[in-house]
Amino acid sequence: MRRSLNILSLVLTVSSLLAAMWIIVPAPDYRIWLFSVAASEWSLWLGAAALLGGIFGLGSRYFYGKGPSPIISLIVGSIALVISLYPFFSVVSIAREQNTSLSLKRYFSELWNGKTAGANDYQTYAYAVADGRDLQLDVCLPTAISPNNGASVIVVHGGSWNGGRRSDFPQWNRWLAAQGFTVFDVDYRLTQPNYLTATGDVKCAVRWIKEHATEFNIAPERIAVLGRSAGAHLALLAAYSADDARFPASCQNNKQSVKVRAVVSFYAPVDLLWAYDNPANERVIDGPATLSSFLGGSPHESAEMRERYLTASPLSHVSPRTPPTLMIHGGQDQLVRVENMRFLDAKLNEVGAAHQTIFVPYAQHGFDYNFNGFGAQIVQPEILRFLSENTRAE
Repeated sequence: MRRSLNILSLVLTVSSLLAAMWIIVPAPDYRIWLFSVAASEWSLWLGAAALLGGIFGLGSRYFYGKGPSPIISLIVGSIALVISLYPFFSVVSIAREQNTSLSLKRYFSELWNGKTAGANDYQTYAYAVADGRDLQLDVCLPTAISPNNGASVIVVHGGSWNGGRRSDFPQWNRWLAAQGFTVFDVDYRLTQPNYLTATGDVKCAVRWIKEHATEFNIAPERIAVLGRSAGAHLALLAAYSADDARFPASCQNNKQSVKVRAVVSFYAPVDLLWAYDNPANERVIDGPATLSSFLGGSPHESAEMRERYLTASPLSHVSPRTPPTLMIHGGQDQLVRVENMRFLDAKLNEVGAAHQTIFVPYAQHGFDYNFNGFGAQIVQPEILRFLSENTRAE
């Protein structure tokens, strides 16, 4: 029995530490990075396993006498437990500042991401035809009577500009719909280089939605855009360059304005030239190669390419007329460095444009995949407040 308790104790504590370490240690490759996101977002489960392993070690020592295994388990388990508590304690002060309550009940209520999107959650429409195929969007209609009824949010997915698909975070779309917003989750072209076509497709979606405003019972002047990662870059660029002829909408036959009221950006790259020269964790993603594919080359191969990087950067389009912007970034992001948020914050401050930043210290890139995680609990009230204030009827 003592041997079994010792083995179980060691397995639980050592495996918990090996998993928890990726919360704070940079990942050596893409697959470990994916695991690190899960470890960060469900860290208290690792802490519970470490605690249980420590209890087994104490039981073995108490009932069966001294030995090295229980001591090792206690030391290893204690380290794992401390690391596993970092995500929670790193956001406690932020929650207090925002007057937001962190709910452990909610955190533990769903181990994964809740139910996936079903056929009744949305309807799909083609908003344009490009390169011989339909560009589509999913529409989630409001599920509650709210002051936000009539306002809408366009969601732009991430995926390094060459992957991902619409409605990849369905629970967030359902949550926005439950707050009274109509949600449009859009596709865009992924064939590279696509810095012009992808941006143009987002603008085209804005035009199509405004043209069909009566059909969806929305106000065309009450539209916001929300994007994640590469999609956040496109959301910012489309919104900030609304009047820039260098980034035309894909659908030229529709003359609706492409202006929107506000932008929500999750962990966006905003200065592509700086990002090329200062990549994040290249063992996880080759940032310079990703940007070269998106833009069609290196910024150092010609003056024209350098200028392309600059004009494709949302930072270059900031002006006093820039729509209100909410920026969200995590301190452990290994794909897009947090300096991007700080650059945009400083530029928006410089021109006096309305904006807000939310920094989540523990959070990895993609942390919002866990709809009930601590990071999500921190940002959701602020997103709701920001969207409600900036899309209300005037």
